[in-house]
Amino acid sequence: MQRSIELVGIPTVLVTVEPEETAQARPPRALCPRDFVAGHSLGRPNDPALQKRILSDAFALLGGPPRPGEVIEKDYG
Repeated sequence: MQRSIELVGIPTVLVTVEPEETAQARPPRALCPRDFVAGHSLGRPNDPALQKRILSDAFALLGGPPRPGEVIEKDYG
């Protein structure tokens, strides 16, 4: 027996450096790496290991339910 899956939209996650503004916009899922600046939401240039960690955490949020208005803040120091 094949299960039917109903898609309501495209699963979305936002990586942001502005958690307060992002919370007001209420995206379905949001991740904020702490202490990063605008233009560097995935970390330092030429640091693929850090960038992969951030993307991996962002993709992990897609597996959970939407949480509009909640921004997950995480340290990547």
